[in-house]
Amino acid sequence: MHSPRATFDNLDPQKQGRVLEESLHEFAQHGYHQASVNRIVGRLGIAKGSLFQYFGSKEGLFRHLFARALEEIKAPLKAIRDADGGQPFPLRLRRVFVEGAAFARAHPLIWRVYRRMVTQDDFPLRALLLSQVRDEALTYFRELVEGGQARGELRADVDPQAAAFLIEAALDRALTAQDAPLLDAGFGLCHPDASHRQQRLAALADILSHGLLKHAPKGDANA
Repeated sequence: MHSPRATFDNLDPQKQGRVLEESLHEFAQHGYHQASVNRIVGRLGIAKGSLFQYFGSKEGLFRHLFARALEEIKAPLKAIRDADGGQPFPLRLRRVFVEGAAFARAHPLIWRVYRRMVTQDDFPLRALLLSQVRDEALTYFRELVEGGQARGELRADVDPQAAAFLIEAALDRALTAQDAPLLDAGFGLCHPDASHRQQRLAALADILSHGLLKHAPKGDANA
């Protein structure tokens, strides 16, 4: 994680949280170029120099926000990966889709900043930071697939890297479609009812799982 300076670490945790929340709101609302340090410190009621003492620069502030967001995203996914080894691959993949979507909805500012980075070619640090996100996601899904293969659940002839690419691509589209009706195309990920959205996410995960499974689950008439 990009570390702030000691002056920030020494702040009361509540004040730290407010600085980060106001900064995240500014980047989510205006992007990187139009984000204003003056607006941030104005809402916080602190001197502009204080923010630079904490993070060195606007870029330093953004790097720290990005690193924290990435750690928050990874936490629930690591929990799924590290769960009881006896948990079937299809159930793990369902949880990844459902909890990934829940995170995006619960942290709209983080998700908005990420989408700006994806869609804006001139976003500073775009190549570096998106490469980091993609590399970590593909590694995560590759290890998930390899674990399923090692337990004899998944087909041995499946290329784990190709499977990881397919899973990551499907999840990214699903998360984007949650607040983009045109991308959702009537599938149901924009539906106001949470249980309905979870059912549609589970359907996506199940289709991906069944294409990788060595044997169809017992009693599954749709396999």
